[in-house]
Amino acid sequence: MSFRIISKFVLNQGNGRCITACHRNPFGTFLSSPSATPSNATARARGRQKSYFQLRFFGGLSDDIENLVCKPLQSPAGVLDESESNFIPQNALYEGQGCAKKRVLVLCTGGTLTMAPDLKQKGALAPVEGAISKYMSQMVELKEDNPEMPDYVLHEYSPFLDSADLGPADWVTIAKDIESNYFKFDGFVVLTGTDTMAYIATALSFMLENLNKPVIFTGSQIPLCMPQNDARRNLIMAMIFASRDSINEVCIFFHDRLLRANRTTKVNTHKLLAFDSPNMDPLATIGISIDENEHVLLPPAKGPLRVHLRMDTRLLTIRLVPGFDDSMIRRLIESNMEEQQLRALVLQLYGTGNLPSVKESFIKLLADATEQGIMVIASTQCFTGSVLLGHYATGRALLEAGAVSAGDMTLEAIACKCAYLFGRRGFTNQQNEELMGISLRGELTPPELLVPPTGASGSFEQCIAKARKRS
Repeated sequence: MSFRIISKFVLNQGNGRCITACHRNPFGTFLSSPSATPSNATARARGRQKSYFQLRFFGGLSDDIENLVCKPLQSPAGVLDESESNFIPQNALYEGQGCAKKRVLVLCTGGTLTMAPDLKQKGALAPVEGAISKYMSQMVELKEDNPEMPDYVLHEYSPFLDSADLGPADWVTIAKDIESNYFKFDGFVVLTGTDTMAYIATALSFMLENLNKPVIFTGSQIPLCMPQNDARRNLIMAMIFASRDSINEVCIFFHDRLLRANRTTKVNTHKLLAFDSPNMDPLATIGISIDENEHVLLPPAKGPLRVHLRMDTRLLTIRLVPGFDDSMIRRLIESNMEEQQLRALVLQLYGTGNLPSVKESFIKLLADATEQGIMVIASTQCFTGSVLLGHYATGRALLEAGAVSAGDMTLEAIACKCAYLFGRRGFTNQQNEELMGISLRGELTPPELLVPPTGASGSFEQCIAKARKRS
């Protein structure tokens, strides 16, 4: 496996000379060409003060670098383009300048998509490093003469990890690599396993503030090596969406739809439609054509990219069942009085945020937890819908105990938003509670836009008025 690398670095030397300099390619080796002074290039370069760098990557083997030994990249990827120029103009500033095709960086952590028969495991399917590089180099859609597809650079993290093993430290690695290469590419594709893809993608949506480029997560239910698979289309469509100017956020593409990452959850382990966005329409769907839902797309950010790398995951999620014994929760909260380790307690409640009204001691226990500085978050066990703490008496009791409504956020969004807010460290507990009810990255529907339930109580209306006042 190798890449064709067209590397041209033109500098104004003050005397009009045009120099094609050597450039380090992504494999850690160097390609170089002698200096040249063609008359047409000299005329264009004379008087120009801005450096220009053109970098294009194609799948397939190039004759002029046939003997190039490709060294695998080590994790993390780091800067995959070490030129002195930090920006590649999308449009030509003058004749002969500019790159005709978009550029996409593909970051691969492993997952089902990368699986192939592993000889070390007697032919059983397992993630195989280098397999995705081989398959992509053979895909007709990714050949250099296809104007519909972007150029790409592929980086495989080493070693491959199961998505269940990817934690905050790995999220930071991906975020750093996107930051390092932010001005080198038009978009990013992240290939990972499906089990925790919604968590990883949601975390990245909070970590990448003021994102103005698409970051598309995808994977597959069937490996790319299998004759009948969903990996090929998922990969191709992810690269297409990563090169579209209308997308300015972290998304997940799977099967036939593009979903906002922090609105997405995995809903099926066997069907190809593995992900869904229960409380928001897809950003786009594909059929004969690509249909974007422009009314739900996030607008371009107004500031520079800011990457937040601290993620404090000291939280616990408890799903209540009828007849539950709250003694274990009591011991947990009481033990936290000395250690002060737990930052948030997420309760998955019934319906719109209800729990047994007869458990007054449990309500008192939650009030004690909030006094200790533990954020108590009320979420719903329902797949669709929202928490409305002011609608029923039991929900109102939670509100009075200091619980915070999760609105219509997914569990993935709740967990990752808490980790992001706690990692910021500059916010007080009260500020964190208020920010949980405010949409930061499009992760929840603002309370004032929720449809009031039938027979909404005055307390519900008061909650809406309070939320409007905060925003």
